[in-house]
Amino acid sequence: MKSVAPTIVDELVYFLRRQDDGKYELEGSEGLSNLSNTVPVIGDNITLTREGLGGSTMRVVGRHYVRHLNEATDTEWAAWFIIVESLELDGDLLAAISENFR
Repeated sequence: MKSVAPTIVDELVYFLRRQDDGKYELEGSEGLSNLSNTVPVIGDNITLTREGLGGSTMRVVGRHYVRHLNEATDTEWAAWFIIVESLELDGDLLAAISENFR
């Protein structure tokens, strides 16, 4: 009987952004625990605010669950990759969000 390959599930969700040349670049990553153990879905907006600097917002436009099998070591690795685009956040909305975090 063949053994079942151990699966390594990555605790990070990776954010990729398509560049002007058409290639994807890693924008960043976030721990699943910081995302309430949920993976953002298409249409979700993700905003980062920085005290005194404003904020930046990304919209999820795609998501890919990736499984990689390594037969030599009989292991499997799995992770989520989220495709994002920059989004201009309305100044009034950013102010309302920021005010609630003070």
